[in-house]
Amino acid sequence: MAELQRKKQKSIGTICKDAIMTGISYMIPVIVGGGVITALAKMIGGYDIGSTASEMQTLAQVIFTIGNNLFSFAVPCLAAFIAYAIADKPGIAPGYAMGVLAGTMNTGFVGGLVGALIAGWFVLQMKKIKVPKALQGIMPIMFIPVISTLVVGLLMWYVVGVPISWLMGIVTGWLTALSAGSRFLLGAVIGAMIAFDNGGPVNKTAALFVNGLNADGFFIPTSAKMCAGMTSPLGIALSTILPWSRNKFTKTEREQAASLIILSCCYVQEGVIPFQLKDPVRLTLSICVGGAVTGGLCMLFGLESPAVHGGMFSVVMTSNPLLFIGLWLLGGCITGVLYSILKRPLTEDAEDEEMENPLI
Repeated sequence: MAELQRKKQKSIGTICKDAIMTGISYMIPVIVGGGVITALAKMIGGYDIGSTASEMQTLAQVIFTIGNNLFSFAVPCLAAFIAYAIADKPGIAPGYAMGVLAGTMNTGFVGGLVGALIAGWFVLQMKKIKVPKALQGIMPIMFIPVISTLVVGLLMWYVVGVPISWLMGIVTGWLTALSAGSRFLLGAVIGAMIAFDNGGPVNKTAALFVNGLNADGFFIPTSAKMCAGMTSPLGIALSTILPWSRNKFTKTEREQAASLIILSCCYVQEGVIPFQLKDPVRLTLSICVGGAVTGGLCMLFGLESPAVHGGMFSVVMTSNPLLFIGLWLLGGCITGVLYSILKRPLTEDAEDEEMENPLI
């Protein structure tokens, strides 16, 4: 796959972006699996089961250890597949090594990402070296993994990783020392970005930031992301059934909006896109306000979610399921009421056009 991409002569920026997205796509199942398993252990043995998990005496402690060990592979998995996307199979070993090294150096998600990009590029250059035919067979299984891991590893340890580790220390200290107002503001920004374009580039940027924090053990922003993202479809569905908005939606819009309730429960935002395309300004404003309020309150109340996805299926794994549901409903109501007020009534010549489903 990586070879085909290079044949298309993509720019360096595009190759790096595609590689990062590939790495994230492989990392998310690891995060979700580890998060769900550790959350299951917390449901069985209490939310503080992690403090006694090393004893390995109860079922909950064993389950927590399994989930926690899986979770620890998130950054190495990310790094391995970023390097793979750039340099194919020879990049996996050095990429994985950079992910492990990132954990050792406390550079976290960012360190693994940067190390993987460097490893992938270095391996790509090594593959261009012409060697005798007798050595061509062992180059990708011996010389490339050994030399690239050693060179890039030393580079990360002595040069690149030092400022990243310092930066991550600042970020960690900042996140743990946030005041109430700052926590609310950060959550509001995350919530607004997640709701802004429902799976678009702004949404993915915020999700990338939050998933990185989740991989580094910060679970509060994850609840802000997921809960805020669930408010958009719920809010649009509610706006179509409010008494004062009956003359503002066509029959087709009301029918399609009913399915948004299910999509909201599943944390699937793309169902909002057809509505957003028809009324971009007023709808975007409404969903951003609802998402911002919900995200801000999630951060303010310290609501944690180890699972980065799942919607209502993972709500029991949050630190306070009732609070999560309450903030989800609150954000949905804010979005629904605001949009029902802002949306203009239908004109007499308005046609009941069939709306495209972006999920099909």
